[in-house]
Amino acid sequence: MTLPLPASPRILIVSADEKTTAELREVLLGWGYPVQVVRDGVEGGKILAGQTPPGIALVDAALPSIGGIELVAEVRRRMRKSPSWTMLLSDRVDVDTVASASEAGVDDLLLKPVDAMDLRMRLRVAERVQTLRSDLEEQTKAVRFHASHDSLTGLWNRESMLNQLFQETDRVQRMRTPLTLLLLDLDRFSSVNVEFGYETGDKILQELANRFRRFLRSYDLIGRCGEDEFLIALPGCTSEQALSMAVRLRQTVLQRPFTAGRDALTLTASMGIAQSKGRSPLVVLREVERALQDAKASGRNAIREYSVVSPVRPDEECALASAGQRMLMPFPTER
Repeated sequence: MTLPLPASPRILIVSADEKTTAELREVLLGWGYPVQVVRDGVEGGKILAGQTPPGIALVDAALPSIGGIELVAEVRRRMRKSPSWTMLLSDRVDVDTVASASEAGVDDLLLKPVDAMDLRMRLRVAERVQTLRSDLEEQTKAVRFHASHDSLTGLWNRESMLNQLFQETDRVQRMRTPLTLLLLDLDRFSSVNVEFGYETGDKILQELANRFRRFLRSYDLIGRCGEDEFLIALPGCTSEQALSMAVRLRQTVLQRPFTAGRDALTLTASMGIAQSKGRSPLVVLREVERALQDAKASGRNAIREYSVVSPVRPDEECALASAGQRMLMPFPTER
């Protein structure tokens, strides 16, 4: 008989029938399949519902602790969609058995004693179905990713970023923890596209996105909300901490040169900051956009925090807090 491809799925045999188990194991190993054997339904259920379930499971209908049909039904109930292709081993295949097995989620039935050629054909079908299912799941994941992420940078797109902000705001309201938004706009990035071409501009944006990922924490959120505009949500960060991160972001991410053909470019950015305080993300977004406008109006290459009390002077920049007092540090503007 022809052996299967090297990437054969692992097969789990759940049966207390020693004769059947020995025969199946010998045949399957001869065909090149990795085989795992358990004699108890409870243990088999743990494996089927575990982190690394087998690709195919041969489950005996007659098990000492829990019946094979009940075992499959329980696994389906717990996982909703089992990744394993299950075959029920039964001494008889009548209408009632078929109906019960189908309702429980069994994928196929095998009559004992198992005929090797029949098993071989059914395994081939199971492998093809599993491959198609895996391909479909990958395609579905890809569609979902492209629907929620920016196609160029792989960051969240504007709509998905807003949905994430609403979820974070709910958490802020429950936990009473800080959340700060930072809106970053690259200064005069359109001139890069004009001088070096859009392909170079796209590569710079992709590199910038990769730098953001390495710089930000795993639970920070970042999305591309415009051609060269990025929105960052910083859970657990106060205004002072967000200001500190903005300064470090400028130094760590932006001041490293970007490759533009044979040239090396250093980018600058204007940044606005606003505190959530558990309010609607739409309100906070308006505030952070206003702060960004103030930063750009000051001559660009600046960081501004939204304030309803008093505007920040163009020749000053909010930085770190010292002894509870906010300090304003001079920052050279772009000419």
